[in-house]
Amino acid sequence: MKHARAFTLVELLVVIAIIAILAAFLLPGLGHSITTARQSACLNDVRQLQLGWHMYAADSNDRLPHNSSGLNAGRSVENPGWVAGNMWLDSDVGEDLTESTNINFLIGNTYAPFGSIGGYVKNPSVYRCPEDTSTITIGGLPRPRVRSFSMNNYMGAEEEPDFRFFMRLQEITAPGPSDAWVFIDERSDSINDGLFAVAATAHYAINDYPSSAHHGGSSLSFADGHTEYHRWLEPTTNPPLTPNQRLPGGPKPTSATDRDMSWLVARTTSKK
Repeated sequence: MKHARAFTLVELLVVIAIIAILAAFLLPGLGHSITTARQSACLNDVRQLQLGWHMYAADSNDRLPHNSSGLNAGRSVENPGWVAGNMWLDSDVGEDLTESTNINFLIGNTYAPFGSIGGYVKNPSVYRCPEDTSTITIGGLPRPRVRSFSMNNYMGAEEEPDFRFFMRLQEITAPGPSDAWVFIDERSDSINDGLFAVAATAHYAINDYPSSAHHGGSSLSFADGHTEYHRWLEPTTNPPLTPNQRLPGGPKPTSATDRDMSWLVARTTSKK
């Protein structure tokens, strides 16, 4: 009778070493694949928001969904918005932090008459990028915030009078629909209300910050319905992230060679 030969300790160590080497080769690729899949999911989310934006305009005699800023955006006829509520951080002491987790500000019927696209985009998960891991602490527990996307401040809002702002689809001519962006994935320490502010009066300054979570870039949608991934190039567009601390507000000068803001402003609006 033959006895089965057992592994020696040396042979077992060799097998473990081979498995470790294979894992070292495979795991980075797996991680890259997961990140790429999340990037695709983010593009799909922003595509659905864009579809809701178009459906709203089709049902509203060509008028675009409203885009307002401030604490009360989207909560009244006087201050309509495509969404309501603010994405607060733990450092925003004294604010109603529950707004950051309230899906009713996205899809609830309460705000639908005031410019919201919630009646067209009813899945709340669409409003949050898969790479957004930001949380807000409520009742001592971290809870995920519900929104990552914001809208071009020249779409559906009256902005700087020397630049074009767009209240109807037919007004989007410079830039044209294929070049004019509508929704963008915003950084978790920059996002607040539903409006993404671009400093069009100064090409080489940054106001709100786009996300760089997808291989250094963001997802954007455009007025003709298509979506794009855009990778940011300047360090000023992606400063270090401090968890639960908001980036300073207001336009911050960058440089006369700022490729990111030059690219973004050209697709935001144009001078009259």
